[in-house]
Formats: sequence, C-alpha cells, structure tokens
Amino acid sequence: MYRVAVIGLRGIPDVMGGIETHCSQLLPRLLSQVPTGELEITVLARKGYVAERATFDGVSQIPLWAPRRAALETIVHTFIALFYARFVLHASIVHLHAIGPGLLAPLARLLRFRLLFTHHGEDYRRQKWGRGSRLALQLGEVLAMRFAHQVITVSKASETRLRRRFADRAQRIVHIPNGLTRTSANPASDRLLRRFTLVRGCYVVSVGRLVPEKAQDLLIAAFRQAGLGRARPACKLLIIGASDHDSAYARRIEAEAATDETIILTGRQPRDVILSLNHAAGLFVLPSTHEGLSIAALEAISVGAPVLFSDIEENRFLGLPERNYFPTGSVDGLSRKLGQDFRTFAVPGDFDLDVYDWNRIARLTLERLDRVVVGKSLVRPGHEPAGATDRDT
Repeated sequence: MYRVAVIGLRGIPDVMGGIETHCSQLLPRLLSQVPTGELEITVLARKGYVAERATFDGVSQIPLWAPRRAALETIVHTFIALFYARFVLHASIVHLHAIGPGLLAPLARLLRFRLLFTHHGEDYRRQKWGRGSRLALQLGEVLAMRFAHQVITVSKASETRLRRRFADRAQRIVHIPNGLTRTSANPASDRLLRRFTLVRGCYVVSVGRLVPEKAQDLLIAAFRQAGLGRARPACKLLIIGASDHDSAYARRIEAEAATDETIILTGRQPRDVILSLNHAAGLFVLPSTHEGLSIAALEAISVGAPVLFSDIEENRFLGLPERNYFPTGSVDGLSRKLGQDFRTFAVPGDFDLDVYDWNRIARLTLERLDRVVVGKSLVRPGHEPAGATDRDT
C-alpha cells in the first residue's frame, strides 16, 4: 500500500477555494481508479477551516493546527504537516499543492518523501502580497520545481513558462487542467431567487474570494458605468464568495454593497446553490487579474451560462471566441461589454467539456503518481500509462 499525504490546502469538501475544490473532486477519483487497498490518501487540513477528523469518499482528513495570520498560516502548517506525515502517518509520498508550501519542498526530500507537486498558479502575482511575501513565493516556486519528482500545472500557460524557465526539469512538468463535474444543475427556484431579490436572467454573477486579484471592485465600477442598475427591469450584480481573512479590500467591497441595493453579496454558498444561481443568471463574469485555471469559470460554462472573462493568458487558453473576453483591468472595456445583449456571450456549442472531465484528470494524475513511486504501478491492471517505466529519481 502507498500512503499519500496531501498538504497545502485548507481542507475538503466544503472549504472555499480553487485548490480545495480541485482536491475534493480529484482525490476520491484517484482512489476509485486503483485496486482496493493499494492507495491510502490523507488530507492534512488546517484547524479553523476543518473542525474534526473525518472521511470523505474514502479520503481521510486530519486537521492540524495553523496560525490564522495570512503571512504565517501556510508555511507553519506545511512544516507541521510534513513531520506529522512522516512520523505519525508514516506516509511515503507527499502531494504538495501550491508554491507557498513549495518553500518546504527541500524538507520533504530531507524527510525522504517521494514528492508530487501541483502548481496552481504564480501566486506572487497576486496583488495582496507585499514585496517580501512575493519573493518568498517566488523562492517557493523555484524550490518546488527543483526538488519535486514530478510537477503538474493546471494552466497550459504556466506549463509553457515553467518548461522554458526550468529547461533541465522540463520532462518532469506536465499540464493537467482543473476539471468540472458534468452534472445537470437544477434551475434556481423562485424561492432561491427571492432570497437574494433576483429576477431570472436579469443579473450578472461573479464567483470568487474577496481578494484584489479577483477584481470585484473593477466589476462593480463597470456595472455602475454601464448603468445596468438603472435599466428597466433593473439588473443586479451578484457576488458570491467571502474573504478568508479580514482585509481592507473585503471591507471595501462590503461597504460598496451596503450602500447599493443593486449589488448583492451572498458570502460563501454551497456548490449546488452556486451552480443553480449561475444557471439562472443573465451573465457570468470572471474579471480576475490572476488565475491558474478557474474552476468557477468552467462550472459556469458547464451549466450553459453566457460568460465574459478577462483576457489574461490563463483564460485565453480556454479558447473561447474573442467576444467572450475584455481587456484585463479595464473598467471601460468591461462596461462596454456589459452594455451588450448578454446572449452575445453564449459559449459555442462545440466547446469540448470532455477535456475537463474529473475522471480523465484523475487518470492522468495517477500516471504522474506512478512515475513518482518506484517498483509498482498504481493504475488498474490493463491500463498501462505511457512512459510509466520512465521513473525519476
């Protein structure tokens, strides 16, 4: 049996965040695709987000202490989790997520773990970090790339950049996208729409944590400039999400909503509620200045919502028509788009959702995990991943 400790996320299944959604969808599927008893997965979560030990679709979860300060939470928790994984779980493999925890990739190797690293995005580009934190995150990226046995990146754009920057490690780097669950979203009930004072098809929705790189402030400014709240019937702006930590940015967004009845903040919402609200929206907007590959965007596409994205490279790689993008950071550019008929932004019917199927992504991830372990394939008999014998040391 191979014991895998998953480190770098807050917890699963109902913890807000792209990495958390990624893991809650992916990890149970990894177990479903290997022979029973061959693989054990434990998420080392953070207290404050996860209250107690639990098992989720076969995946064990153990909350460990972490300080609730943004600058310390990730690094301190990762340090504790690595020692817990070695001396309590007796894990042989660590699956490390995100470049912040990557700072401790050398420690993982010193503790003699086989190391799989998933690069979720260039977090040092996030606006919330100061110069010192940005430098630390850049170092975390370098260390993870140097010490991991295999590297997965969810963004095709990041794969290109990483292969160029770490040419001597290029064979260890592979792009495996985030995914979406192919499910038919229940249309938002009249009761749900009344709860948020919405009219079906007559609101703009955006989903994401209240952090500067999600650019909710830009969306609010563009929404107002487009005059949608003064239309008849009045269109509203629905912002789904919250902040993990108290911040001036989150307080500013909350203050904007408090003085404008056309701006609705819902806070955190369950996934089924989000999908239903996306389904009933006139338009889904992702105005981010930084993303890896947005699961929120994929899920909006999956339920048939018209979509409008900032034109950052990671969003461009989705391959939508030009009409579905606006210039990143431009209030005027977004405002002009919002003034158009929302049906203009419907996703073409030939958009290939199969590429983002979580079962496919789990199979591809197992192939990478198979390259990390030594001596035995984890995949089911009859499925031999390409290059599975080409193991890295």
